[in-house]
Amino acid sequence: MPINAGFEFQRLEDDLAHADSISEKVRILQKMLQVGPKHKSAEKLRNGIKKRIVKYKSMLQKEKQASKGSGGSISIKKEGSAQVVLIGVTNVGKSTLLAKLTNAKPLIADYEFTTVLPEVGTLNYNGVIIQTIEVPAITENFLDKELGPSFLSIARHADLIVIVSKKREDAKIIKNELIEAAIPFKGIIVKSTDDLEKVRKKIWSKLGLIYVFTKTPGKKKDYPPVALKKGSTVKDLAEVVHKDFIKKFKFAKIWGVSAKFDAQTVGLTHVLKEEDIVEVHIK
Repeated sequence: MPINAGFEFQRLEDDLAHADSISEKVRILQKMLQVGPKHKSAEKLRNGIKKRIVKYKSMLQKEKQASKGSGGSISIKKEGSAQVVLIGVTNVGKSTLLAKLTNAKPLIADYEFTTVLPEVGTLNYNGVIIQTIEVPAITENFLDKELGPSFLSIARHADLIVIVSKKREDAKIIKNELIEAAIPFKGIIVKSTDDLEKVRKKIWSKLGLIYVFTKTPGKKKDYPPVALKKGSTVKDLAEVVHKDFIKKFKFAKIWGVSAKFDAQTVGLTHVLKEEDIVEVHIK
């Protein structure tokens, strides 16, 4: 007997493929059970849906445990101005790239699955600190692995995912696993042999950040710089530097790309550009 799933069931299948969270996938799968066929020929289909619901609920529970740092799960607290995750199949050079980009010293070897736990390093981009994490090698059906949900949870909460690959098939496997885990991929794909400075710039550009310098009147610019989202204003900077700056703000002076001339006087709504130097004056 044909399954004859029906139009609404097919629509839900499409919604499932584009769901951007595990909880949303669970909701859609439960709806599919409600509207889907219930005759004997559909038993295999229904059992498959039920198994996926159980798997996703288990993943939600493990991610919840990871966020609390309990139950043997893996949790990494965000530090710095952004968090970047290096992800890939085995032996594609993730550890090599981490060692080149950061101060980390991961084990690098020719055998597979060298990294068994996340490795954390610090990428210094012109003074801006970016936490960089190498996740252990991803395999097919990674959600079914004991720590698979926890490792994928790190990728889910990162500001940027960097897929490290040697060939197109490597990246395809990772993308499929991310889709299965309802993790949108809006990152970049690189090779460990790529030019290091180009990789650094690609990461910085994709993060959507800029860095600006603050300055005290009568002194040189302060270091390190402050990282802000592209399109940020003097007000955004003032809120980061000190909570009282907005209440006591008088004006700011700007040096750099966004200024029409050096020491231009601007207000809170002035949009900043990378490498600007900002001197805030308060009442």
